[in-house]
Amino acid sequence: MDSNIIDDFTCKLGTKQKRSTHRHRIVEFTDYEGKIIRVITNLYTVTAEMIAGIYKARWGVELFFRWIKQNPNIPRLFGTTKNAVYNQLFSALLTYVLLQHTHTWVNKNIREKPLSLLSFTRKNFEGKLPVEWQVAIQHFCDRFLRVYSLNMDING
Repeated sequence: MDSNIIDDFTCKLGTKQKRSTHRHRIVEFTDYEGKIIRVITNLYTVTAEMIAGIYKARWGVELFFRWIKQNPNIPRLFGTTKNAVYNQLFSALLTYVLLQHTHTWVNKNIREKPLSLLSFTRKNFEGKLPVEWQVAIQHFCDRFLRVYSLNMDING
């Protein structure tokens, strides 16, 4: 197994005048792009590979939340309970996926100049989409409803 661990050592942190009293563990490893990452931890009972894996998993969560803030546009959460947060995130993600799918299908099926997802979304909500886009969206919705109702007839 190839390891991306560069170094694993302990040290006291700080300057001569103000140094930590306890030793800290430092694990150095490379990320997916080959950049060196240094993690300071107090976990001594796990392997360096596990620490790198924990860091990468946490970083994945950070990237997901950054994506959530930038794409589905959830400026604030309306509820504070676990269920309220799940419901708002689920609704926002579902809306985003449907908009993305509609945008992709319409972009492929019209001769007009393509719009970015952001421009498509803004113009759609403002009611300023070109007529050709509106017609294509109507065809997309009709097609979707035909397929959905056909599946409902088959599956009962």
